[in-house]
Amino acid sequence: MDIRKPSKTIKIFIGESDRVSGKLLYEKIIEHAREAGLAGATVYRGIMSFGASHSIHTMKIFALSGDLPIVIEVVDNVDAIDKFIPELNDLMDESGKGGLVYVENVDVIRYETGKKYRKNK
Repeated sequence: MDIRKPSKTIKIFIGESDRVSGKLLYEKIIEHAREAGLAGATVYRGIMSFGASHSIHTMKIFALSGDLPIVIEVVDNVDAIDKFIPELNDLMDESGKGGLVYVENVDVIRYETGKKYRKNK
């Protein structure tokens, strides 16, 4: 797969506890991205955020919310990302939760499989 041609990244901001069909939304998004054959995706866990509701989400012990922010980043060529967006929107709609999704053009300079570490047996 050559994603070094014109590429895009999708950034998805959701809550850690957001669910769809009984499963964590970020897990469903990653599963769907993998099944769609996209080049790669990563989930990041934030320590503090606010969004459209302006509610603070933080890991502090006396905070209003323990629902930490999750950011999912997905990258692939323009066509693959554009094809995945409707599926992503369906998952977000099904969850019934808020969030932020944006797309950026990116220049991929390296994408390859590396050697995997294996313990000696």
